[in-house]
Amino acid sequence: MRTEAEAAGPPLEPGDFVQLPVPIIQQLYHWDCGLACSKMVLRYLGQLDDSEFESALQELRLTRSIWTIDLAYLMRHFGVRHRFCTQTLGVDKGYKNQSFYRKHFDTEETRVNQLFAQAKACKVLVEKCRNVQHQHQ
Repeated sequence: MRTEAEAAGPPLEPGDFVQLPVPIIQQLYHWDCGLACSKMVLRYLGQLDDSEFESALQELRLTRSIWTIDLAYLMRHFGVRHRFCTQTLGVDKGYKNQSFYRKHFDTEETRVNQLFAQAKACKVLVEKCRNVQHQHQ
């Protein structure tokens, strides 16, 4: 049986990583982890104005159900260069039975798939990548 230290691999050397002073912003609700992370990135980049952020959420209709593709559009809205890598270009049907998504899955599926379909035209860089892992509470 491997110890925790062995499972973690060799210790990191100072040049093996970069530690950034990204501020911590807590979620307000159980469903807004992506928005909290987006706020942290924008604040780190010096681009976070709370009223502008709230206006962007209303404009992009990001008020209750947030998918990762929504966050890619949000970053694009604020001019943040990024690439969204995902295993599925569209809604992963596997989420249909998860309690977090179940209630609005059918209506969200159409909306989210449209966002994927329009991404290139909207200058949102989305790529299908292997070995992308995502966990949701």
